[in-house]
Amino acid sequence: MGSHLDFCPTAASAVMIDRVGKTAFDVDMIVFDKDGTLIDLNAAWAPAARIWIETSAGGDPTTMNALEVELGVDDDGQLLDGGSLASEAVGQITARTLEVLLSHGVDESAAEQRMKAAQAGIDQMTIDVRPLGPVRTIMERLAHAGLILTVASSDNASQIHADLVELGIESVISAVAAGDGPWPPKPHPAGIIALADQFEVDPHRLLMVGDSLSDVGAARNAGAAGVVGVARADGTCAIAPMVDAVIQSIGELIVTV
Repeated sequence: MGSHLDFCPTAASAVMIDRVGKTAFDVDMIVFDKDGTLIDLNAAWAPAARIWIETSAGGDPTTMNALEVELGVDDDGQLLDGGSLASEAVGQITARTLEVLLSHGVDESAAEQRMKAAQAGIDQMTIDVRPLGPVRTIMERLAHAGLILTVASSDNASQIHADLVELGIESVISAVAAGDGPWPPKPHPAGIIALADQFEVDPHRLLMVGDSLSDVGAARNAGAAGVVGVARADGTCAIAPMVDAVIQSIGELIVTV
């Protein structure tokens, strides 16, 4: 028998749940996205995006602007909802960057060298891992209730592990599906299905919690019981029309067994 997952009775989440007429999910597993769901996306990755774009463009303003448009960065340097940098795996971002550089007259060898230099600069950074709400407390409570907790992220496995350690939740996350894993990245459902198969959970008995279209697509394609969208700090949620409920943080998730 699965756990009965409800939402805390805050006004914001109750309205969204009432709007879709669904207040609970009977599930055995929760699959969490990471960036924008468990940690602040822009605090972690906006500085890295700046290094990637500036270095890859070789400082050329026109090329930098083209990369910002292609990779999804606004005029303030913030990552856009649904943009490549916000939701795609490293390989996809690299391919998009290369395409822009080649279209702006940079030969392939020089482009690859620039991207290597950009990655080296990012590797030397300290990622600012800011939890969105009381992540450790909530995760421990969800795990204690008997739910299998997993993470499906476009980040590489090493970065996911480092972030989970920083958040203090590595011991309650049973498995991860990473962007450099053997399956196609979200919105392909393979990673989520692999997580479910690992614990012999029917995909119809898992819940996806995320903040992007790729999360929605992966969950729906996998046949998940539902999708919960996590809003930004200003209360907006780009995927609100496509999910079953919207929460401000995972702190709004409560469980009754």
